[in-house]
Amino acid sequence: MKALVKIFTCILCAFTLVGCAYKHQQIMTPNGNIPAGLTTKQVQDAIKVGCSSYNWEITRVSGTAVEAKMNKTNVAATVRIDFDKSNYSISLVESTGLMQNSSKNEIHSRYNTWVTNLKNAIDTSLKNETVK
Repeated sequence: MKALVKIFTCILCAFTLVGCAYKHQQIMTPNGNIPAGLTTKQVQDAIKVGCSSYNWEITRVSGTAVEAKMNKTNVAATVRIDFDKSNYSISLVESTGLMQNSSKNEIHSRYNTWVTNLKNAIDTSLKNETVK
């Protein structure tokens, strides 16, 4: 019985370590569609609302681009959101503490979660902008 408990404990520890391990993922560059008829100002405003809903801090706005930064304890990422009349894209500018490997185009999975949430928030905000 004691041997079974030891084996179970070892297996549980192994799964815990694997689950907490750093996960490399390809750096995502999400993009989406912009509903027809929105002005540049409306798109900028919708992007700002999307950013603020997930605590991204807007660091710069210029014409058809918005730069935003996510700061968490010991990790941060800055993205650039470029847009035109019909599409937008989110691309990584720089990161800190996310173990970015530019040569392999890899980063910690946390970044991809952040930008996926950001894309969904921007999409929702753009849809709400068309209803106004």
